[in-house]
Amino acid sequence: MGKVQDHKRSAKAKRQVDSTGQSASRSDRFEIEGVVEECLPNTMFRVKVNESEVPQMVGHTLLGTLVGKMRLFRIRVMPGDLVKGYVSKYDLEKCKITYRSIKSKPQLI
Repeated sequence: MGKVQDHKRSAKAKRQVDSTGQSASRSDRFEIEGVVEECLPNTMFRVKVNESEVPQMVGHTLLGTLVGKMRLFRIRVMPGDLVKGYVSKYDLEKCKITYRSIKSKPQLI
């Protein structure tokens, strides 16, 4: 190769930033598990937190919305479903729902 191509490659390598380490840590959010209490318009739900990495979140009711593949493939979520998601540390009142559990909570009569 000529000098011009080598120069362009080295300049491109300097511009590229490795962001895999930053996105892998995900220190700005934490996982939750909860039960859907109420369905709202626009794929939004009221989610009561059962388990969380942060003990203070257990028992709180959050406003959750479907994200990613769940929204893309229109996965149905109904009241009483167990869901997993995450909460940003910047907004503790909202959560993103990423998974709907197949296991159903035993109903007490």
